[in-house]
Amino acid sequence: MAEPTDPTPGVDAAPPSIERAKMILAELASAAQSAVVAVADQQKARAATQVGVAAEAVRAAARSFECSQSPAAAEYADCAARQIEAVAETIRVRHWCEIAADVASVARRSPGLFVASAVALGFVLGRFWTAASCRSEPSSQVFAPAAESSVAAGESSGNGKAADWPPRSQAGDLP
Repeated sequence: MAEPTDPTPGVDAAPPSIERAKMILAELASAAQSAVVAVADQQKARAATQVGVAAEAVRAAARSFECSQSPAAAEYADCAARQIEAVAETIRVRHWCEIAADVASVARRSPGLFVASAVALGFVLGRFWTAASCRSEPSSQVFAPAAESSVAAGESSGNGKAADWPPRSQAGDLP
């Protein structure tokens, strides 16, 4: 009887170049994973800071309510500020994998609450984004004094009459 022969001799003994390539790929994967973790940690710290800033804003609103003789609103705002500060501290202290697991757990237990929270968070972030973009755009009020000074200069030049600009035929076209 003939013994069966292995059609791929030496499969167990891979050439050194393949082993070296596997080792390099493993090191690259490890380095990439470390980089992703570092970026995630930076973003986590940034998120904790932003949540802390939001807590300070709510606390300032609570002080404002106290000054305006609205103690019930001040108490609610102060309670909200404490809860927001607790969230910020949780974000600072816990690992991002634990936070993601907690969020997934809440989503499984209470999907309605999770969706409502996500919508509310999206609304708040959208308001912050809109407010930030409005502050960065130039305002038309910045250019108003320049336009007024041009008109004043036109009125004072020449014979003391207002300059006829734009021509009366085009004046109706302007907003």
